[in-house]
Amino acid sequence: MSDQLYPYFLSLWQKLQTFQTPDNGPGTTRLAFTDADQMSRRWIQEIWEDIGLSTHIDGVGNVVGTLGTPPYILIGSHTDTVPHGGNYDGILGLLAATAVAHDWLDLDRGLMVVDWSSEESSRFGISTLGSRLAVGENQTSYWGTQDQSGMTLSEAVHQSYGYPDIPILNLCEYPIKAALELHIEQGTELQEHQCALGIVTAIAAPQRWSVIVDGQANHSAGTAMGRRTDALAAAAQLTLAIEALSTELESSGLRSTMTRLNVLPGAANVVPGQVIGLIDVRAQSQAVLSRYRKALNTTRHRIEEQRHVQIRLAKISGETPGALDPSLREIMQQVLEHRKVRWMHLPSWPSHDSLPLSRHVPSAMLLVRNPSGLSHNSEETLDAEDIQAALTAFYAIVVSVHEHIGGSCQC
Repeated sequence: MSDQLYPYFLSLWQKLQTFQTPDNGPGTTRLAFTDADQMSRRWIQEIWEDIGLSTHIDGVGNVVGTLGTPPYILIGSHTDTVPHGGNYDGILGLLAATAVAHDWLDLDRGLMVVDWSSEESSRFGISTLGSRLAVGENQTSYWGTQDQSGMTLSEAVHQSYGYPDIPILNLCEYPIKAALELHIEQGTELQEHQCALGIVTAIAAPQRWSVIVDGQANHSAGTAMGRRTDALAAAAQLTLAIEALSTELESSGLRSTMTRLNVLPGAANVVPGQVIGLIDVRAQSQAVLSRYRKALNTTRHRIEEQRHVQIRLAKISGETPGALDPSLREIMQQVLEHRKVRWMHLPSWPSHDSLPLSRHVPSAMLLVRNPSGLSHNSEETLDAEDIQAALTAFYAIVVSVHEHIGGSCQC
């Protein structure tokens, strides 16, 4: 293995930062299906072709490269970002996979490298879109969703990458041994435990629920306090209840947040008659998700009775939690211990492309220490020493998986 993994990674990282939407804000903005997204993907395709990979871009923007003889180990991540995002979320894993392919010498063993499209939900509210579609988890409800300009996902995908005229990658057509992803930790557990790297045990399934609180709009001066049916006061009570319930269940593997409240009619002199909210739920198991839903329904009914409002909850989108492959985790552990890297097991609360992949292909993730814990933030950063340790360990893990995992899986 070459000692040039990190310098090569750094050169790619510096170039990738030039592909972004100019908006005079901090950080990197490269939303899915924008010009910046398309240019970055065509650039990475050129890089992979120069390395010697056979490549194509599918109808939704997944960039796919293969090298060597199948069965493949699938490595990669994503290059799309949130608005004003950091320079490592997804990018670290994708460029690490590129560095592995650049130094790959054993062409009797195959690599598949993928830059997954639209991993972030920032534009259309659907996360891990490219990887979900590649494993056949297509839902007709995806295609009509709109961004803030009113453009539908279907229109954006067709204009950018050509779907449905150009087909979507079908992973079931490829013999794959395992899927591996390297990613920055989006929290502080590794830093708190003074570990450079972390082996992910499970990925919390993201779900998003709508909440509508119906009260009665009325004059804010003319309506006595005891005669009000204030939808915002009820929504505030529900928000605090969600916070308390999530704190109670966090050690069992659940976090949830009321992330948005739209107040109607929103006039300065009107008691709010309706509030439309959005709840983000992250659960590491179906059991804890069921406990949460039951407790939240009990809370909802209590608030309805106390405040004489109606509260409606509905799931907008959701996934099932994903436990990562124990055999692959064991291989990771052996490699890290052999290299004397300080590591720990931990769950991933944020979702990743490894989550839909894990439902169809043996999958594993390696996280890199995030000194500040900041992510989805322009000040997201990593220490150079941790990046170097992660790159060399990841390369060794890919080699070891090829050596110890036989056969292949086709979803």
